[in-house]
Amino acid sequence: ENRLAKNIILNVENRNTFGKKNRSLRRNGITPVHVYGLKFDSLSLQANEKDLISVLKSAGRTTPVSIKTKDGEETITIVREIDRHAVSGNIQHVDFLRVDINEEVESPVPVILINQDKAPGTAGGAGVVTQGTFEITVKAKPFDMPNELEVDCSVLTDLETSILSGDIVLGEGVSLSSSSDDRIAWIQPPRVIVETTVSEEEASEEGDESAEDSTVSDEQQASSSDDS
Repeated sequence: ENRLAKNIILNVENRNTFGKKNRSLRRNGITPVHVYGLKFDSLSLQANEKDLISVLKSAGRTTPVSIKTKDGEETITIVREIDRHAVSGNIQHVDFLRVDINEEVESPVPVILINQDKAPGTAGGAGVVTQGTFEITVKAKPFDMPNELEVDCSVLTDLETSILSGDIVLGEGVSLSSSSDDRIAWIQPPRVIVETTVSEEEASEEGDESAEDSTVSDEQQASSSDDS
C-alpha cells in the first residue's frame, strides 16, 4: 500500500465519443486516453487536458500512473505513447499500458550528465565534455524504475577516457537491457582549423592553365563557325 501511494493519479471518465467526434472533446479541454495491456479489455477514457499535461510532465515515460475512474477503480499504468498534432504540438491522444507492479518492464530512461565542469580532462582548454547517448533501456519493476540516470563526468581524466553505458550505476532492482558498450560521454578535443594558403606561383600556374583552356575554347569556337 505504501508503494502504491508513491505513484501519480490521473482521474478519468468513460469516453463515448470516437474518431472525428473527439475534436469536440479537445475543443472543450478534454483529451481522449486509452488503457490496454495485461490481457484485460482495453478502456476508452477521457481526461481533463490540464490534469493530463501535469501528469505527463511528472511521470515521464517511467513513473507509474494510477488511472482512477469515478467509481474509485484504479489501474496501474505507464505512459506508452503520446500522439501530438503535427502543427500545433498539442496532445491529441495518450496510450497508457497496464503494468503488474510485481513484474519487470523495459523502458528507455534519460541520461543526464553532471559535474561536466569538474572533468579533469577539460583543464586548460584541452577539450569539452561530449554526450553521445541520451537514453538507455533498463529493466525494473514499475516502482523501481528510475526517472533519470545521472552520470558523473569528474571521472573523465583525459582524452582517452570515456564513460560507457555499462559504467552507469543503475541502483537496486534495475538492470541494463540495451548495449553495455554505448558511449555515454567523453572529452572532445578542440577543433583545429587548417587554413590552406595558395602560393603566388601556384596561383600564376592556375591562371595560365585557365588561359590555355580559354584559348582552346576560342579556337574551337572559330573552327565551328568556319564549318558552318
